[in-house]
Amino acid sequence: MSFLFHRNTKKAMKYIWGVVAVLVSISMVLFFAPGVVSMLSGNY
Repeated sequence: MSFLFHRNTKKAMKYIWGVVAVLVSISMVLFFAPGVVSMLSGNY
């Protein structure tokens, strides 16, 4: 389990956590505002 506390692992986890946070926020916006999808696709 010592690899969890390695410097490169911390850096990678920080990057992965940032990507996950961005994906979750984008999916929440698209889920709670369905009009955004149709507006972006041009079907308004």
